[in-house]
Amino acid sequence: MALFDYFRQLKKYFYNGLISLKKNWLSPWLAVHVCPYRKYITLLFWTEEPKFVGSSTNVSVVEGRDATLTCLVENLHKYKVAWLRVDTQTILTIGPHVITKNHRVSVTRGDPQAWALTLRDVRLSDGGHYMCQINTEPMITQTHNLEVFVPPDITSSSSEVMVREGDNVSLHCAASGTPAPTITWRREDTADMPVGLKNVSKWSGVWLNMTGVGRDLNGAFFCIATNGVPPSVSKRILLHVLCKPSARATLKMMGGYLGDAVVLRCDIEGNPTPSVYWTHIEGHRLHNGSKYQASVSSEGYKHIASLCIYNVSRSDIGAYHCHADNPLGSARDDITLYIFFTRRGARVKRRGSRAVLGR
Repeated sequence: MALFDYFRQLKKYFYNGLISLKKNWLSPWLAVHVCPYRKYITLLFWTEEPKFVGSSTNVSVVEGRDATLTCLVENLHKYKVAWLRVDTQTILTIGPHVITKNHRVSVTRGDPQAWALTLRDVRLSDGGHYMCQINTEPMITQTHNLEVFVPPDITSSSSEVMVREGDNVSLHCAASGTPAPTITWRREDTADMPVGLKNVSKWSGVWLNMTGVGRDLNGAFFCIATNGVPPSVSKRILLHVLCKPSARATLKMMGGYLGDAVVLRCDIEGNPTPSVYWTHIEGHRLHNGSKYQASVSSEGYKHIASLCIYNVSRSDIGAYHCHADNPLGSARDDITLYIFFTRRGARVKRRGSRAVLGR
Protein backbone atom coordinates (compact mmCIF):
# COMPACT_ATOMS: atom_id res chain seq x y z
CA MET A 1 0.00 0.00 0.00
CA ALA A 2 2.93 2.34 0.71
CA LEU A 3 4.12 1.91 -2.89
CA PHE A 4 0.75 2.89 -4.28
CA ASP A 5 0.53 5.84 -1.92
CA TYR A 6 3.86 6.92 -3.33
CA PHE A 7 2.54 6.66 -6.89
CA ARG A 8 -0.60 8.57 -6.00
CA GLN A 9 1.52 11.37 -4.68
CA LEU A 10 3.58 11.24 -7.86
CA LYS A 11 0.39 11.47 -9.89
CA LYS A 12 -0.58 14.56 -7.90
CA TYR A 13 2.74 16.18 -8.79
CA PHE A 14 2.26 15.39 -12.46
CA TYR A 15 -1.26 16.88 -12.46
CA ASN A 16 -0.06 19.98 -10.59
CA GLY A 17 2.74 20.52 -13.08
CA LEU A 18 5.44 20.04 -10.44
CA ILE A 19 7.10 17.26 -12.37
CA SER A 20 7.63 17.49 -16.12
CA LEU A 21 8.91 14.65 -18.24
CA LYS A 22 10.50 17.25 -20.49
CA LYS A 23 12.93 18.37 -17.79
CA ASN A 24 16.29 16.75 -18.55
CA TRP A 25 17.44 16.71 -14.95
CA LEU A 26 14.56 14.36 -14.04
CA SER A 27 15.37 11.75 -16.68
CA PRO A 28 17.97 9.77 -14.69
CA TRP A 29 15.75 9.83 -11.62
CA LEU A 30 12.71 8.65 -13.59
CA ALA A 31 14.72 5.92 -15.25
CA VAL A 32 15.77 4.51 -11.89
CA HIS A 33 12.74 5.12 -9.69
CA VAL A 34 9.71 5.32 -12.00
CA CYS A 35 10.24 3.32 -15.21
CA PRO A 36 10.34 -0.08 -13.51
CA TYR A 37 6.85 0.64 -12.26
CA ARG A 38 5.42 2.31 -15.41
CA LYS A 39 2.74 -0.37 -15.77
CA TYR A 40 1.38 0.43 -12.34
CA ILE A 41 1.70 4.17 -12.90
CA THR A 42 -0.27 3.85 -16.15
CA LEU A 43 -3.05 2.03 -14.36
CA LEU A 44 -2.94 4.55 -11.55
CA PHE A 45 -3.33 7.48 -13.91
CA TRP A 46 -6.35 5.72 -15.50
CA THR A 47 -8.29 5.36 -12.29
CA GLU A 48 -11.10 7.46 -13.89
CA GLU A 49 -13.11 4.87 -15.76
CA PRO A 50 -14.73 5.43 -19.21
CA LYS A 51 -18.21 6.84 -19.12
CA PHE A 52 -20.94 7.87 -21.56
CA VAL A 53 -21.69 11.53 -22.09
CA GLY A 54 -25.38 12.22 -22.56
CA SER A 55 -28.28 9.82 -22.53
CA SER A 56 -29.89 7.36 -24.92
CA THR A 57 -31.48 8.81 -28.05
CA ASN A 58 -34.46 8.09 -30.28
CA VAL A 59 -33.71 8.66 -33.95
CA SER A 60 -36.48 8.82 -36.57
CA VAL A 61 -35.85 8.39 -40.29
CA VAL A 62 -37.90 7.85 -43.43
CA GLU A 63 -37.29 4.58 -45.23
CA GLY A 64 -34.66 4.94 -47.95
CA ARG A 65 -32.70 7.70 -46.22
CA ASP A 66 -29.56 7.48 -44.02
CA ALA A 67 -29.64 7.33 -40.21
CA THR A 68 -26.87 7.99 -37.66
CA LEU A 69 -26.80 6.88 -34.01
CA THR A 70 -24.10 8.63 -31.94
CA CYS A 71 -22.49 7.48 -28.72
CA LEU A 72 -20.25 9.95 -26.78
CA VAL A 73 -17.55 8.47 -24.51
CA GLU A 74 -15.11 10.10 -22.08
CA ASN A 75 -11.88 8.56 -20.71
CA LEU A 76 -11.88 5.66 -23.17
CA HIS A 77 -8.13 5.06 -22.78
CA LYS A 78 -7.25 1.56 -24.02
CA TYR A 79 -10.86 0.31 -24.05
CA LYS A 80 -12.88 -0.24 -27.18
CA VAL A 81 -16.37 0.81 -28.25
CA ALA A 82 -18.60 -1.68 -30.05
CA TRP A 83 -22.02 -1.31 -31.66
CA LEU A 84 -24.50 -4.21 -31.52
CA ARG A 85 -28.04 -4.78 -32.69
CA VAL A 86 -30.02 -5.71 -29.59
CA ASP A 87 -32.74 -8.00 -30.98
CA THR A 88 -30.34 -10.25 -32.92
CA GLN A 89 -27.24 -9.71 -30.72
CA THR A 90 -25.32 -9.03 -33.94
CA ILE A 91 -21.96 -7.28 -33.52
CA LEU A 92 -21.83 -4.47 -36.07
CA THR A 93 -18.59 -2.63 -35.27
CA ILE A 94 -15.65 -2.82 -32.85
CA GLY A 95 -13.63 0.34 -32.56
CA PRO A 96 -13.13 1.81 -36.04
CA HIS A 97 -13.69 -1.57 -37.73
CA VAL A 98 -16.94 -2.81 -39.30
CA ILE A 99 -17.56 -6.45 -38.35
CA THR A 100 -20.90 -7.12 -40.01
CA LYS A 101 -21.09 -8.03 -43.69
CA ASN A 102 -23.88 -5.51 -44.16
CA HIS A 103 -22.33 -3.03 -46.62
CA ARG A 104 -24.79 -0.33 -45.50
CA VAL A 105 -23.18 -0.07 -42.05
CA SER A 106 -20.26 2.23 -41.23
CA VAL A 107 -18.69 3.86 -38.16
CA THR A 108 -17.31 7.41 -38.18
CA ARG A 109 -15.58 9.69 -35.67
CA GLY A 110 -16.18 13.33 -36.40
CA ASP A 111 -15.46 14.19 -32.75
CA PRO A 112 -12.77 12.56 -30.50
CA GLN A 113 -15.47 11.46 -28.07
CA ALA A 114 -18.00 10.43 -30.76
CA TRP A 115 -18.62 6.95 -32.12
CA ALA A 116 -21.27 7.32 -34.80
CA LEU A 117 -22.99 4.30 -36.32
CA THR A 118 -24.42 5.12 -39.76
CA LEU A 119 -26.92 3.00 -41.69
CA ARG A 120 -27.38 3.95 -45.33
CA ASP A 121 -30.57 3.44 -47.32
CA VAL A 122 -32.52 2.50 -44.19
CA ARG A 123 -35.13 -0.22 -44.48
CA LEU A 124 -38.15 -0.89 -42.30
CA SER A 125 -36.41 -3.99 -40.93
CA ASP A 126 -33.57 -1.79 -39.60
CA GLY A 127 -35.85 -0.31 -36.97
CA GLY A 128 -35.19 -1.29 -33.35
CA HIS A 129 -32.67 -0.92 -30.51
CA TYR A 130 -28.91 -0.56 -30.98
CA MET A 131 -26.40 -0.90 -28.13
CA CYS A 132 -23.19 1.07 -27.72
CA GLN A 133 -20.89 -1.07 -25.53
CA ILE A 134 -17.52 -0.47 -23.79
CA ASN A 135 -15.46 -3.53 -22.82
CA THR A 136 -14.79 -2.49 -19.23
CA GLU A 137 -15.14 -4.88 -16.31
CA PRO A 138 -18.02 -4.93 -15.75
CA MET A 139 -19.12 -3.89 -19.24
CA ILE A 140 -21.07 -0.64 -19.59
CA THR A 141 -23.68 -0.04 -22.29
CA GLN A 142 -26.00 2.61 -23.70
CA THR A 143 -29.03 1.76 -25.86
CA HIS A 144 -30.33 3.92 -28.72
CA ASN A 145 -33.57 3.43 -30.65
CA LEU A 146 -34.05 3.76 -34.41
CA GLU A 147 -37.62 4.34 -35.62
CA VAL A 148 -38.22 3.93 -39.34
CA PHE A 149 -41.18 5.70 -40.96
CA VAL A 150 -42.66 4.45 -44.22
CA PRO A 151 -44.84 6.62 -46.53
CA PRO A 152 -48.34 5.25 -47.19
CA ASP A 153 -48.98 2.81 -50.00
CA ILE A 154 -52.41 1.64 -51.15
CA THR A 155 -52.27 -2.15 -51.14
CA SER A 156 -55.82 -3.05 -52.20
CA SER A 157 -58.91 -1.23 -53.33
CA SER A 158 -62.00 -1.40 -55.45
CA SER A 159 -61.40 -0.45 -59.08
CA GLU A 160 -64.70 -0.09 -60.94
CA VAL A 161 -67.92 -0.83 -59.09
CA MET A 162 -71.37 -1.25 -60.60
CA VAL A 163 -74.62 -0.96 -58.66
CA ARG A 164 -78.28 -0.54 -59.54
CA GLU A 165 -79.96 2.72 -58.70
CA GLY A 166 -81.57 2.53 -55.25
CA ASP A 167 -79.29 -0.25 -53.95
CA ASN A 168 -76.57 0.03 -51.31
CA VAL A 169 -72.88 -0.06 -52.25
CA SER A 170 -69.56 -0.47 -50.41
CA LEU A 171 -66.21 0.80 -51.66
CA HIS A 172 -63.01 -0.60 -50.12
CA CYS A 173 -59.49 0.80 -49.80
CA ALA A 174 -56.58 -0.48 -47.65
CA ALA A 175 -53.09 0.95 -47.23
CA SER A 176 -49.81 0.08 -45.54
CA GLY A 177 -47.22 2.37 -43.97
CA THR A 178 -45.57 3.30 -40.67
CA PRO A 179 -47.34 4.68 -38.74
CA ALA A 180 -50.57 3.09 -39.95
CA PRO A 181 -52.24 5.36 -42.54
CA THR A 182 -55.64 6.98 -42.26
CA ILE A 183 -58.04 6.48 -45.19
CA THR A 184 -60.18 9.44 -46.30
CA TRP A 185 -62.88 9.31 -49.00
CA ARG A 186 -64.25 12.14 -51.13
CA ARG A 187 -65.88 12.57 -54.51
CA GLU A 188 -63.98 13.91 -57.48
CA ASP A 189 -66.61 16.62 -57.97
CA THR A 190 -66.52 17.37 -54.17
CA ALA A 191 -70.29 16.77 -53.90
CA ASP A 192 -71.83 15.10 -50.84
CA MET A 193 -72.15 11.33 -50.33
CA PRO A 194 -75.04 9.51 -48.56
CA VAL A 195 -73.46 7.67 -45.61
CA GLY A 196 -75.91 6.27 -43.11
CA LEU A 197 -78.64 8.80 -42.50
CA LYS A 198 -76.63 11.87 -43.48
CA ASN A 199 -74.86 13.40 -46.44
CA VAL A 200 -71.17 14.11 -45.96
CA SER A 201 -68.44 15.62 -48.13
CA LYS A 202 -65.69 13.42 -46.57
CA TRP A 203 -65.55 10.06 -44.84
CA SER A 204 -62.78 8.26 -42.94
CA GLY A 205 -62.36 4.51 -42.85
CA VAL A 206 -61.31 1.52 -44.91
CA TRP A 207 -64.92 1.05 -46.10
CA LEU A 208 -67.23 3.64 -47.63
CA ASN A 209 -70.78 2.33 -47.25
CA MET A 210 -73.46 4.30 -49.10
CA THR A 211 -77.17 3.63 -48.90
CA GLY A 212 -79.88 4.02 -51.55
CA VAL A 213 -77.51 5.33 -54.19
CA GLY A 214 -78.96 7.57 -56.87
CA ARG A 215 -77.83 8.16 -60.43
CA ASP A 216 -76.21 11.41 -59.36
CA LEU A 217 -73.50 9.35 -57.62
CA ASN A 218 -72.19 8.17 -60.97
CA GLY A 219 -68.56 9.19 -61.25
CA ALA A 220 -65.16 8.98 -59.54
CA PHE A 221 -64.35 8.66 -55.84
CA PHE A 222 -60.92 9.26 -54.29
CA CYS A 223 -59.45 7.05 -51.59
CA ILE A 224 -56.63 9.09 -49.95
CA ALA A 225 -54.06 7.49 -47.60
CA THR A 226 -52.04 9.70 -45.21
CA ASN A 227 -49.85 8.99 -42.17
CA GLY A 228 -47.85 12.19 -41.73
CA VAL A 229 -44.98 10.88 -43.86
CA PRO A 230 -44.99 12.50 -47.32
CA PRO A 231 -46.11 11.88 -49.92
CA SER A 232 -49.77 11.00 -49.44
CA VAL A 233 -51.21 8.64 -52.05
CA SER A 234 -54.64 8.31 -53.61
CA LYS A 235 -56.60 5.89 -55.74
CA ARG A 236 -59.39 6.86 -58.16
CA ILE A 237 -62.36 4.49 -58.05
CA LEU A 238 -65.19 4.67 -60.58
CA LEU A 239 -68.75 4.04 -59.46
CA HIS A 240 -71.26 3.15 -62.17
CA VAL A 241 -74.86 3.51 -61.04
CA LEU A 242 -77.01 1.57 -63.51
CA CYS A 243 -80.29 3.34 -64.16
CA LYS A 244 -83.07 3.22 -66.72
CA PRO A 245 -83.34 6.16 -69.13
CA SER A 246 -85.24 9.38 -68.65
CA ALA A 247 -85.98 11.91 -71.41
CA ARG A 248 -87.04 15.55 -71.17
CA ALA A 249 -87.46 18.01 -74.01
CA THR A 250 -85.59 21.26 -73.48
CA LEU A 251 -88.58 23.14 -75.02
CA LYS A 252 -91.98 21.56 -75.54
CA MET A 253 -92.79 23.97 -78.40
CA MET A 254 -90.30 25.10 -81.02
CA GLY A 255 -90.97 27.63 -83.78
CA GLY A 256 -89.13 28.04 -87.07
CA TYR A 257 -89.29 30.00 -90.33
CA LEU A 258 -89.95 28.42 -93.66
CA GLY A 259 -86.68 27.62 -95.40
CA ASP A 260 -84.60 27.97 -92.28
CA ALA A 261 -82.96 25.28 -90.08
CA VAL A 262 -84.31 24.38 -86.63
CA VAL A 263 -82.59 22.43 -83.82
CA LEU A 264 -84.63 20.36 -81.35
CA ARG A 265 -82.98 19.29 -78.10
CA CYS A 266 -83.72 16.61 -75.53
CA ASP A 267 -81.99 16.02 -72.15
CA ILE A 268 -81.49 12.32 -71.49
CA GLU A 269 -80.15 10.40 -68.50
CA GLY A 270 -79.28 6.73 -68.38
CA ASN A 271 -76.54 4.19 -67.65
CA PRO A 272 -75.55 2.21 -69.64
CA THR A 273 -75.56 4.91 -72.31
CA PRO A 274 -78.94 4.71 -74.04
CA SER A 275 -79.54 4.29 -77.73
CA VAL A 276 -81.15 7.55 -78.91
CA TYR A 277 -83.28 8.13 -82.02
CA TRP A 278 -85.97 10.51 -83.26
CA THR A 279 -89.39 9.92 -84.87
CA HIS A 280 -91.92 12.17 -86.58
CA ILE A 281 -95.47 11.65 -87.79
CA GLU A 282 -96.65 8.04 -87.79
CA GLY A 283 -93.57 7.01 -85.80
CA HIS A 284 -91.15 6.90 -88.73
CA ARG A 285 -87.57 6.93 -87.54
CA LEU A 286 -85.54 9.82 -88.87
CA HIS A 287 -82.14 9.14 -90.42
CA ASN A 288 -79.19 11.45 -91.01
CA GLY A 289 -79.05 12.98 -94.47
CA SER A 290 -79.68 16.24 -96.29
CA LYS A 291 -82.92 16.83 -94.35
CA TYR A 292 -82.07 15.64 -90.80
CA GLN A 293 -78.90 15.47 -88.72
CA ALA A 294 -79.09 13.81 -85.28
CA SER A 295 -76.26 13.88 -82.72
CA VAL A 296 -75.65 13.02 -79.04
CA SER A 297 -73.11 14.45 -76.61
CA SER A 298 -72.48 12.62 -73.33
CA GLU A 299 -70.92 13.36 -69.96
CA GLY A 300 -71.23 10.49 -67.54
CA TYR A 301 -74.82 9.38 -67.29
CA LYS A 302 -76.12 12.67 -68.77
CA HIS A 303 -76.66 13.04 -72.51
CA ILE A 304 -77.92 15.79 -74.81
CA ALA A 305 -79.68 14.64 -77.97
CA SER A 306 -80.05 17.13 -80.82
CA LEU A 307 -82.00 16.97 -84.10
CA CYS A 308 -81.29 19.57 -86.77
CA ILE A 309 -84.05 19.97 -89.40
CA TYR A 310 -82.88 21.75 -92.56
CA ASN A 311 -85.01 23.82 -94.97
CA VAL A 312 -88.14 23.77 -92.82
CA SER A 313 -91.36 23.35 -94.79
CA ARG A 314 -95.05 23.03 -93.91
CA SER A 315 -94.74 19.24 -93.98
CA ASP A 316 -92.27 19.40 -91.11
CA ILE A 317 -94.87 20.83 -88.72
CA GLY A 318 -96.00 18.54 -85.89
CA ALA A 319 -94.72 16.46 -83.00
CA TYR A 320 -91.20 15.01 -82.86
CA HIS A 321 -90.29 12.34 -80.33
CA CYS A 322 -86.86 11.70 -78.83
CA HIS A 323 -86.45 8.08 -77.70
CA ALA A 324 -83.89 6.62 -75.28
CA ASP A 325 -83.48 2.87 -74.77
CA ASN A 326 -81.05 0.81 -72.67
CA PRO A 327 -81.23 -2.70 -71.13
CA LEU A 328 -82.99 -1.34 -68.04
CA GLY A 329 -85.86 0.40 -69.83
CA SER A 330 -86.90 3.11 -72.26
CA ALA A 331 -88.19 6.68 -72.21
CA ARG A 332 -89.36 9.35 -74.63
CA ASP A 333 -90.55 12.92 -74.77
CA ASP A 334 -92.03 15.05 -77.53
CA ILE A 335 -91.40 18.48 -79.03
CA THR A 336 -93.90 20.22 -81.29
CA LEU A 337 -92.57 22.20 -84.25
CA TYR A 338 -94.63 25.09 -85.60
CA ILE A 339 -94.06 27.71 -88.32
CA PHE A 340 -93.60 31.46 -87.92
CA PHE A 341 -95.45 33.28 -90.68
CA THR A 342 -93.75 36.64 -90.05
CA ARG A 343 -90.10 37.27 -89.31
CA ARG A 344 -88.90 39.28 -86.38
CA GLY A 345 -88.92 42.97 -87.14
CA ALA A 346 -91.49 42.63 -89.94
CA ARG A 347 -94.05 45.45 -90.15
CA VAL A 348 -97.51 45.60 -91.75
CA LYS A 349 -98.15 48.15 -94.53
CA ARG A 350 -101.67 48.90 -95.60
CA ARG A 351 -102.46 49.85 -99.17
CA GLY A 352 -106.06 50.65 -99.51
CA SER A 353 -108.04 47.74 -98.11
CA ARG A 354 -105.18 45.17 -98.44
CA ALA A 355 -102.57 44.18 -95.80
CA VAL A 356 -99.04 43.77 -97.19
CA LEU A 357 -96.11 42.30 -95.25
CA GLY A 358 -93.03 44.46 -95.42
CA ARG A 359 -89.48 44.13 -94.21
